[in-house]
Amino acid sequence: MKPLMPITFCPKLAPKAFLAGAFQFFMLVALCCSGALLAGDRSQTSGVISKQGLFLEHPNFEENFDRYEVLEDTVKIPADVNVLIFFGTWCHDSQREVPRMLKILEAVGLPADHIEMVTLDYSKADPGGLAVANGVEFTPTFIFYRQQKEIGRIVEKPATSLEEAISELLVQR
Repeated sequence: MKPLMPITFCPKLAPKAFLAGAFQFFMLVALCCSGALLAGDRSQTSGVISKQGLFLEHPNFEENFDRYEVLEDTVKIPADVNVLIFFGTWCHDSQREVPRMLKILEAVGLPADHIEMVTLDYSKADPGGLAVANGVEFTPTFIFYRQQKEIGRIVEKPATSLEEAISELLVQR
């Protein structure tokens, strides 16, 4: 009876070539896995989102919303005004200012269907291209429209309060 020959992966492959091939295989598997992990990263999601969806996916936004107290002398927003909000759930300015803006808009009675929120990824882009179309460079960016024409923006953190910034924006137009 003949002795069994050991089974090798590739009997003629030099050790250096084997290590190089194994390393390439390992890197391929690592890259595939990291892509799957990033795809499941909720902080990178982007696109149109509702207030309820935002609060469900990112409870810190709801906590900041509940904590904020709207200033009493907040100006009323006319019924024909719409607000488009661009922000990153990963952005500390957005985590602070977006809940405040939502609380203000709710307090002055702006209907929910007059508010559209778009979350952006780390590169400040969204799948629908709305950020690019509106020239958004910083987060958050609040764009106010009246009769479908832009009347002004509040970008990142206003120098005063959001309530004062909204008032100034509406008085100018």
